[in-house]
Amino acid sequence: MIVTRRDGALHLVEQVEHGRVAGELAAAWGNDRFERPTPGTPVRTAAARHDEGWRAWDARVLFHELERRPRHFLEIDAAEHVRLYRQGVERVALGDVYAGVLVGMHWTGLYRGRWSAPDARGRLEPGADGRAAQDAAVDAEERRWIAAKRLAWTAAEPRAVFETRLWHNYELVQLWDLLSLYLCVMPQQPAVEPGPARPWGPQLAALEHLAEDVLLPPVRRSPFGPTERITVGVREPGVLRLDPYPFRRPDVTVDVLATVVPDRAYLPAELAARVRRVPTTATTWRLTPWSR
Repeated sequence: MIVTRRDGALHLVEQVEHGRVAGELAAAWGNDRFERPTPGTPVRTAAARHDEGWRAWDARVLFHELERRPRHFLEIDAAEHVRLYRQGVERVALGDVYAGVLVGMHWTGLYRGRWSAPDARGRLEPGADGRAAQDAAVDAEERRWIAAKRLAWTAAEPRAVFETRLWHNYELVQLWDLLSLYLCVMPQQPAVEPGPARPWGPQLAALEHLAEDVLLPPVRRSPFGPTERITVGVREPGVLRLDPYPFRRPDVTVDVLATVVPDRAYLPAELAARVRRVPTTATTWRLTPWSR
């Protein structure tokens, strides 16, 4: 569950809803500057289901005992995090081996700084036992990729091209993941005085957010093309501007569904019942080029 505190309420976005939004971004991706991902359907599936393992956990409404509210997705126990993601990867891989590899890369990348450096670590604070569980999960998942990649690789391209394209698609999934998270947590009112754009990601540990300009992770225009860094920011209510602009249409509309409950202390059963009872609320964003 992605938890945001705003205007006296808690806005709760399920991870599978966040994934659905990422899938819409993936489906809209590509123009004269940014190449559309290949193979298209498995990549879109991976984007939409990269957090599939959260489905059952969000249905339970994980509870923060100390603060008596829903538990934010970065507050989960490390061992539990491993279990849920393993289940999600297995489900996706049953339907699409290529998408399953990408989702596994996303999962293990969370423990390896999104595969940014050999010694990189994620934002979760697992402790010694949790770190061991993460390391074991990464080792097992990387071994699983050996057979899975053999199944996914076809005669359409040499192995070197396949591997390069796979890692490019992984980086696209990371960008769509973080852009979707921005849409899930950010208020729609622009900042009075926007500051310099900061890399987006570390801010997600907080429950409260003010609109800010951010830098998405670097991504190549194509598997073998130059790297770009996309800046995003809110300049008018409900409108997100991107520079450079990566989508096919000059305007992309995305709805984010959230459950909104009063920001107060709850009992676990009371909270779960309330979340099940309250209808979701849609927040509509319009994504446009920065210069418009």
